[in-house]
Amino acid sequence: MAPEHVQSALQQGQLNSAYSRLGRDGNYSREADKNGGGALAVYTRAVGTQQATWQAQGHGVGSNDSKVQLILSPTVLQNPQHGWRASSTDNMGRVPGSTPTHQAGLPSNDPLGRAPLWSHQTESGRNRAFNDTVNTGGIQANNEQLHWEKVPLEGNLKGIVATSQGSFNTLMGMPGAQQTAGVAGRGSVRLGNQDIPVVLTPGNASLVSTLREAGIADANGRVR
Repeated sequence: MAPEHVQSALQQGQLNSAYSRLGRDGNYSREADKNGGGALAVYTRAVGTQQATWQAQGHGVGSNDSKVQLILSPTVLQNPQHGWRASSTDNMGRVPGSTPTHQAGLPSNDPLGRAPLWSHQTESGRNRAFNDTVNTGGIQANNEQLHWEKVPLEGNLKGIVATSQGSFNTLMGMPGAQQTAGVAGRGSVRLGNQDIPVVLTPGNASLVSTLREAGIADANGRVR
């Protein structure tokens, strides 16, 4: 997420889909977002504890030093009270489990009309895709988790990782943010009555190692 958008997300207490922000005729970042997944979903990525080569700045679309990584507890996947979820690559905006054939005859500018496509991925297929994602070492690029419409942050947001000084400074400039005295590259932001730890690290550093060293993950690399 761009650091300048973090404050509004914390104030709302949730991450919102592009459709909920932009509506039917919104100016989406890619035309493929209207295929039923991209516009209607909040995207997260699942990283396994053994995937030590996953960089702190992330991999894939939108991953660079100008963004920050919001670190969520896996309970947001295990107990998705906020709504449906699908697993693995979105395949050009299509929700996992749907195919180009499912798109046939659907209006070209009606993302919400494609909501039924979310039913094509079975629970077993979702679980299999997720387990295949996190149970391998190295970098698993197709690790998207698509959450229907929103993801609540309270109780789920465990930390934020910045990989540029500018991004870190933007977060530290937010109301309620505090920089840790005497410790460079460490601080916190407020979410309700919680202090969420913020860590600055090089973009090519291991995300799992960074979270472990910052106390956001336990000694085994698990975020809880």
